[in-house]
Amino acid sequence: MSKVNDIKNMKRQQKVISPTQALAEMVGEDEAKEEKKISRKEEILEPIKVETNQPRKEDSKVERKRVSFDLRTDLHKELKMQSLMQEKNIYILIEEALEKYLKENK
Repeated sequence: MSKVNDIKNMKRQQKVISPTQALAEMVGEDEAKEEKKISRKEEILEPIKVETNQPRKEDSKVERKRVSFDLRTDLHKELKMQSLMQEKNIYILIEEALEKYLKENK
């Protein structure tokens, strides 16, 4: 779970690094080495960048219902990591997974 906290701290410090880059980095390296790696990775990943923080079109008018349920801790941890890597809210990932499941089982 420390990698999740590292990612959050980097975002708070306004460093230009994506969660994917942070997960790929080795913990405990020098700042200079890290910045070199980040700039190289940005050059490699630059064409892949996609705006994911924009709300989905249907989100603006969708009525939501608050639900509460228990998840296994390992599933929650993986969901949280995916949420950070994809830069989406957890509820959006859950909605997308449920939509896919319901379409497949019609």
